[in-house]
Amino acid sequence: MSDIANNFKSEDFEISHDARHVQDNPVASQILASLPNPVFILDRDNQFQFLNHAAEMFFQSSQSIIFAQALQSFIASDSPLFSMLSRARDQNRSVADQGLELAGPRVGFKLVNVQITPFENNGSLLVTMQERALAERLRGQSLFRGAARSVTSMAAMLAHEVKNPLAGIKGAAQLLEADLDASETNLTRMIVEETDRVTALLDRMEGFAGGASVVMTSVNIHEVLDHCLEMAAASYGVHLDMKRAYDPSLPFVEGHRDLLIQAFINIIKNASEATDKNGELIVRTSYAPGRRLSTTSIAGQLHVPIQVEVIDNGRGIPEDIRDHLFDPFVSGRMGGSGLGLAMVASVIADHGGLMEVETVPGETVFRFNFPATTSKQALHLPKNEDTTI
Repeated sequence: MSDIANNFKSEDFEISHDARHVQDNPVASQILASLPNPVFILDRDNQFQFLNHAAEMFFQSSQSIIFAQALQSFIASDSPLFSMLSRARDQNRSVADQGLELAGPRVGFKLVNVQITPFENNGSLLVTMQERALAERLRGQSLFRGAARSVTSMAAMLAHEVKNPLAGIKGAAQLLEADLDASETNLTRMIVEETDRVTALLDRMEGFAGGASVVMTSVNIHEVLDHCLEMAAASYGVHLDMKRAYDPSLPFVEGHRDLLIQAFINIIKNASEATDKNGELIVRTSYAPGRRLSTTSIAGQLHVPIQVEVIDNGRGIPEDIRDHLFDPFVSGRMGGSGLGLAMVASVIADHGGLMEVETVPGETVFRFNFPATTSKQALHLPKNEDTTI
């Protein structure tokens, strides 16, 4: 602790009382620049004196342009933010608020948490912000990773109980197939293939509690998604208007095909149950270069640029279960087991991926991000006409 304290007392770390000179201090500038949240300094007239990189992105302008301009040029003058600034100056103490609405021609409409602190004795203020969407995403990461840990305790038991009836289903489908013409066996073949896939999944689940590792290969995410959509169209999703919006330039995903199919089938099935006869489902893929996941490794962050969004126009997720959405046995549907999303959380965690949920009545978005394969191979779109919205 003494070494740390001495470092903070060193002349290299001292910040000038003149806010305009903060950027001249290399250590202070480096620290502020690395912060993911907007940080900026205003003088007593609410003119910008300093911004870190996140603040430049927030206000859609560089420091060289925004310096000495008034905050009113970026935020509507009737915003509650200005009363907070006045209160911090008048009382000479920090003030904070959560869920503050900001609007302006540059920033658009944003919901933020704000902390304002007197910076020096001449009325300057240090302002830090955190966008609420980011806070909710971070909370969502914690929720689904906690669910991934808890689901392992029930995996082996469920696997053992489900495998026996699956064998009967497969046998019945094979008997039916023997009496059908070759042109009529598509559905029975699908039943056999799906029972084989689920049986393989259950074999893995029996080793779940023991920490069995997942063998990853290069997976065409579009082929996985099309398989799931075809399954839905043949059964529970017949009422859905399914649309694809695929990015054909995506690289392969580093993943486990069967587990990814299991995860997306659960998501699409939930969407079908949350929609009525006018239900619409959009599956979109894209490359999101800025998406990273915090890790405990030396690198600190994992790049997860392969993004899949599953969007439905259903009734949304009930507010009373949103904070426990990925916990086992939590369901918003009468008679639901509450195991589907817990399994999805486990699969995404095994892939080193990221999952987020945004929901309001009329639109629910499940967003997934995965690491790209080390292979240079790019995806080829399946032969479907419906590849754009």
